[in-house]
Parts: sequence; C-alpha cells; structure tokens
Amino acid sequence: MIPLQIYRARRSRVFAVVLVALAVVACSSDPPTPLGSDNDLASSTPGVVSSDTLALSEDSVLAYYTPIAADDVLEFGRPASINPVPEYQRSMVIQVGWSGASADTLKTVLKAQLRLTVDDLDAPFPARFYQLAAPYNEGEPIEALDTLSVIVDPSTNSPNRTLQTVPREYELPSALVQGWIRDDIERTAIAIVYTDDVSDRIATFMSTEAANDRPALVVDFVGGTSRTYSVSSDATFVRPTANTSNLIISDGYVRRIYFKLPLDQLAEHSAVHSARVRLYLVPGSTLGSAPNLIVFIPASSDPTDDKFKDGQLVTTVIYQPSADYVEFTMTNAIALMLQGTLENNGVVVRYDAENTQVRQVEFYDSSAPEELRPRLFITTSTPAEFDPDEEP
Repeated sequence: MIPLQIYRARRSRVFAVVLVALAVVACSSDPPTPLGSDNDLASSTPGVVSSDTLALSEDSVLAYYTPIAADDVLEFGRPASINPVPEYQRSMVIQVGWSGASADTLKTVLKAQLRLTVDDLDAPFPARFYQLAAPYNEGEPIEALDTLSVIVDPSTNSPNRTLQTVPREYELPSALVQGWIRDDIERTAIAIVYTDDVSDRIATFMSTEAANDRPALVVDFVGGTSRTYSVSSDATFVRPTANTSNLIISDGYVRRIYFKLPLDQLAEHSAVHSARVRLYLVPGSTLGSAPNLIVFIPASSDPTDDKFKDGQLVTTVIYQPSADYVEFTMTNAIALMLQGTLENNGVVVRYDAENTQVRQVEFYDSSAPEELRPRLFITTSTPAEFDPDEEP
C-alpha cells in the first residue's frame, strides 16, 4: 500500500492537470465577437451545466476493535455520560511476559502479586480480575473481554478487589501462576474490570510505555528465591455503555463511517466543476479533543478485505462541536473516478491518529429527516455536441 503522504503528492499533480483542463474548457475572459469567443467550438452546441443535490447511499458504521495500547498510562473506570454521549467504560488488559520462566518450572510458587502503580487516583476503586480466554499481544484487536473465570483474591477468597495507591500489589492464586510458569495452563491475559455502578470516576495506572514503575508480576518461591516477570503487553479496553443509531466516528473504541457516492446518477462523460459532501452533526454528540478527521477512498470496496482499511487520501477536515454540519470537497476525487483512473470504492471517514484517546462525533444518517440527511452537492456539465456536417 502506498503511504498516504505519497498519495497526496501524486494526487496533487494529477488533480492539478484535471483542474487546469476544466478551467480551459469552462472559463474565458475574452469578450464575445461575431466570430465567437475562444472557447466556442465550431459547429457545436455547448454542454448543459447542472447543479444537483444527491443522497449518499449505503451509509454505515464500521467497528474496529483495537484498544488504546501505546499510551504511557492505562485508564480505568467510567466517566459520566453527557446526553446524548454515552458513558465509555475503561478496563485494563495485562499480559505477563514469561521470559525466564523455563528456569523456574521446577520451583514451587509460594506467593504471586501483580504490581500496578497509580498515576492518578483520587479514591479506592472497586474491581475484579478476570482470566481471559486468550493471550494479548500489543496492538492486537480485542473484540470482547472473553473471560474464562474470575481470579479471586487468595487472602480473602473473594472475587472483589479494591484498587488503591498503596499497597500497589494485588495477590494472584499460587496455583494459577504456577500453571502459567510451567506452561501447564495457557498463558492468557488478565482483564481488570470496574465493578461499581457509580459513574464519573476515572483513574490511571502506569503502563509498559511508562518511563518507570511499569506493571509486573512478582513471584516468591519456596526456598527464598523470587523473580519479577515484566508485563509484555497492556492496553486500555474501551466500550460505550449504550449504542446509537446515528453515523458515529469514535476513537478508543474505533468506529469509522462509510458511504457510497451516487455517481451513476450523473450524465455520462460529465465534467465535474465542484463537489462537496455535507454531514449534519447531532447536537451535543461530540466528545474529546483533537477533532481531526481523515477522508479517503478505500483500496477495496469489501469492508472485510484488509485493503479496505487504507487507500487514496482525499482530504482532512476539522469539525467544530458547535457547528451544524461538516463539509469536505470531493471535486478532484470524483473527477478521477469519472475518468476511470480512481476506483469508486466508496468513502471512509475516520479520526486521525486512531487508538490514542476516547473521542466521538455523531452525524445524522440517511434515515433522518430530509433536511438532515448526508448529501453530495455537485455541479457538472455534459460534453459539447459537435455536428460534423454543419458548415463552420
């Protein structure tokens, strides 16, 4: 796949040619004379200019399940919702690395503790630890917290725990850790889940990307030896507590919007003078900072194809939370599609720098009232008609 910045450079050169060609055909400062202006074609009828408002088709939301994995902190808890924005609950996923475990397989685990260092926490947080059904590798998608079982606190034999600033160690069952070390039990990840009904609470803990105080598993063995196993991968797993029927772009929980351009409604061989897409914002639906969106034409029309995730950059756009709508130009892209040099695989809009923070924006979809539906505003002209039998 060609990087987006290279696409941008190539696109600029091609689009410049298209625009110059259109300018030559459509514009002139020469006054009309009895012989006609420089733009008149002998024995021809000028093309018809049309301005149309077209409905976008097949608008949909595509969810991707990559968590926030590159931050230097792990988020935990559930900030309060601000209607119509839902709450976004944060859980922590921890994968212990087992480098050096082969030297400990004949030892007996006396005590094992997961060490988590607080970055910011204003009060104790209730939580549960779960054994996930699969290991986690940094950057991999996690569709759901598929849990095998709750990991009880050996000191209390309770599934309920409290996350606090000190102490920063949380005991794990010796038999479970023994099985992981000996590889008798699959070395799956640990999920730490917020269990309180109270919203508007968020805490952060140091992650594997932190400069110090990274999470680790400290194991004491019978006989007085010990080993500290570093955490190899971790992530903040984010999920909204409610769904929406609107078109939504989000990050943390990554969602993109996709729609088709109704180019089959244009006259054959149309020349594009201008084209722009307008999406109407749902009032109050924005969350987070960095409202930077990327618009691109995917390299495939099949959302299940890996090539669909990348493609030809069209433009970037920044929305204003207080605005009624956001618009972006499609003139050059549609011109290339009509020329056959760019595949009409639809349009994807997503956040820039995905998997970095919790944010969202919602737009009305094609089932909304007529005046709020996503639209393509396009001005085109048909080719001039030439009569070769008419005398000039």
